[in-house]
Amino acid sequence: MTLPIENNKKSKNTRILILAVFSGLLFVSVFFFALYGDFFTSKSEYDTIVIENPKIIEMFNTEIINEINDHTKSDFNPGYIESSKQQTIYFLSTIKSIESFARYGVTSKRPRNNIELKITFNNGKIVNEVYTGTSSSGYMEPSLLLKVFMENGKATKVLTNGIEKNGSPDWIVNDLKTLIHSSISYDIGKNHDAYFLPNKTQQDFDKEWKDK
Repeated sequence: MTLPIENNKKSKNTRILILAVFSGLLFVSVFFFALYGDFFTSKSEYDTIVIENPKIIEMFNTEIINEINDHTKSDFNPGYIESSKQQTIYFLSTIKSIESFARYGVTSKRPRNNIELKITFNNGKIVNEVYTGTSSSGYMEPSLLLKVFMENGKATKVLTNGIEKNGSPDWIVNDLKTLIHSSISYDIGKNHDAYFLPNKTQQDFDKEWKDK
């Protein structure tokens, strides 16, 4: 026969166990929310790029010229070889569209919410997750997202998520630079020797030590 005092002790232990498990789950939930923010939220209306803005076309093409010059052999850009300018022009001419997006959505509070690019080429090839070196945070105003349609290396149509209208046109110049620069950087990663001298090999290093 089980004594009442033993039943009470077991019941108390069960309540303590349940409370401990609940507290543990609550702690884990708070921890993950603090670490990852709105982990389960979906993307917002600002992740939709459907608003046409023709005024950005000329702005974008101006920055294309600037980026071509910045990827050209000159005293201001040491390191580039003679073919770098032509390679930059050629690469841009192969692009059909460039679209920026936030990994978790522009209103997400998750860390490492990188702004990345989706590049579609004229031959149908698509590359995703081209890192731009920038990020978005839901603690601030939503980032500007763009989709630029191109022909022969120039923008012909630009769609946005509408955020640019919240400020001066001059404020988005860096966004345009980032879009173009990051796209060209993708090509540099794929065709390094068209922009720079080939990376030295161990044989090159051995020869340098021998000749020193």
